Amino acid sequence: GEIKVASWFEIKMWVKEMCEKYNIKAIIAHNARFDYKSCTTTQRMETCSKYRYFFPKGVEIWDTLKMAEDTICKQARYIKWCNENGYCRKNGKPRATAEILYRYISKDADFEEAHKAMEDVSIEREIFWHCIRQHKAMTRKCFKN
Repeated sequence: GEIKVASWFEIKMWVKEMCEKYNIKAIIAHNARFDYKSCTTTQRMETCSKYRYFFPKGVEIWDTLKMAEDTICKQARYIKWCNENGYCRKNGKPRATAEILYRYISKDADFEEAHKAMEDVSIEREIFWHCIRQHKAMTRKCFKN
């Protein structure tokens, strides 16, 4: 309910403190590669490359896009649903945006992503849990070690 303007350094320190305070082992996002690159590029620009990485060392970056591609997107029901609703790429494969995946999971064809932090986190959490509940092998990490 409150907005606070902060410097990039303050934000980076807050993320680090929260990871330490709550013993966070992984940060999870849909299309996490984009977020990782954006934060890292901003970090380098803000510090003239004095500090190169935004996320705390040892905290893994997990990607619900990769997780969904390995689970939900391979299901015949999802592929059929995407075909019926026009949610396929030019190559015929089903699209896997957070908005489309959430429409499928929630059975709410009219859902529109708000693109506001807390609302986006809420739908990405649902995608994450839906993938986990599949009990299938999946790629979790954004980058291979």
